[in-house]
Amino acid sequence: MTEVTLRVSNTTPLLTGWYDPDRVDPQGLRATEIKGIWRWWARAIIGGSLYDKRMLIGEGGHDIIRKPSRDEARLINCLIGRILGLGYTSPEGSESSRFTLIVDPIDSVRISELEIKKEEEGRHKRRIEYQRLNLLTLKKEDKKIKILRYIDPGHEFKITVKRIRTRYTDAEDLALRILILALQLQGLGKGARRGLGSLDIMDITGINIPKGLGELINTIYESALNIVERYSGECKQSIVRSFDKPVLPPIPVISKSSYQGNSVASIYVIEGVADLGGFRNVHNFFVRTERCRVLHRSPICYDMLRRTLQAWILGLPRSQRDPRIKTDTGYIVKGEVNRRASPIMISYHSKDNLFGSGVFVTFTMSGDWPRKLEWVRVVSDKQGRARRKGQPLSLNEQDIVQAMRTAFREFKDYIGRLGYRMVGVWP
Repeated sequence: MTEVTLRVSNTTPLLTGWYDPDRVDPQGLRATEIKGIWRWWARAIIGGSLYDKRMLIGEGGHDIIRKPSRDEARLINCLIGRILGLGYTSPEGSESSRFTLIVDPIDSVRISELEIKKEEEGRHKRRIEYQRLNLLTLKKEDKKIKILRYIDPGHEFKITVKRIRTRYTDAEDLALRILILALQLQGLGKGARRGLGSLDIMDITGINIPKGLGELINTIYESALNIVERYSGECKQSIVRSFDKPVLPPIPVISKSSYQGNSVASIYVIEGVADLGGFRNVHNFFVRTERCRVLHRSPICYDMLRRTLQAWILGLPRSQRDPRIKTDTGYIVKGEVNRRASPIMISYHSKDNLFGSGVFVTFTMSGDWPRKLEWVRVVSDKQGRARRKGQPLSLNEQDIVQAMRTAFREFKDYIGRLGYRMVGVWP
């Protein structure tokens, strides 16, 4: 049995789910949530290798611009579940995970409560430090008092991963390294992509890991290429094709390829962020009023994402109910696709982290976006009455590229206005 142990500490508020969605799991970290981001990053790493080897092209969908073909999805599932050992079920068979994951709190978990009274929840009066916590308070305004529970930063946990059986040692070692990368580049729980639930890794035993984050990613990337080349033949959906023309990957991937001169994946560290206050400033980029405060010194503005109607690139759904017309405004997804997670992820690490401090930002560009949206806003008619006005938006791969360019430029400008500096980590 191989056993890897990580000692971690949360650097930002941690909101892990429980059987009651209004409460936080008293254990703090949940093994199921760690397994969830582990599998997501394994798919991104393996998908990136397949994309770079021209084995992941995808196909157009009715409601989605690009998605994996059935054979491609089965190949990814086989490589992640059967070869890396994370478990799988398919028509050809099934296998449980070859790893067990156990989480133990090192210290007593303290759950904090934030009480928000209804009279303080007016549309322009709510002011909570973290944008994601702001969004969580929008959903139950029928209650006079909303109690938001979370775990304060600074709690330590021990994560133990045991390899209970072995079939492909090199692939299973890759899986363990991917887990470490996942914990560095994404948080856990609610608001994970916005950096909430970020974990410092303060100690690792049981596996050799490069000291630098860039070196770790390169090691994982090269290993993944070797795994794909060595073991794809063991999966019945072995695919070797060439692009007729360049296309975006059908899923978010960690790849060294580019599309129309833009990196499909890139990772940066924002230097100079020394405390939670700095992290909050970066975290709040994703709400327009906060972007406007920094970029235009006013909570109301037409920033570039708003002016070009490209803010959908920050994640969908991106809408809010307007009480004047009693319907949602913002970007409404049309068709069967109802959400699309943000392609920009952040995490925050302190000086105690083995891979360095700062805010780490991951950008991924892929074609899995809905084809049709509707931009809805409120306008006044001649009598001054509020009414709904919708504008249809049809998206294609070029729109995704342009929106990502706009978001990147605006994010970089925002970081500069805060007095920080973005430095490339990978590729």
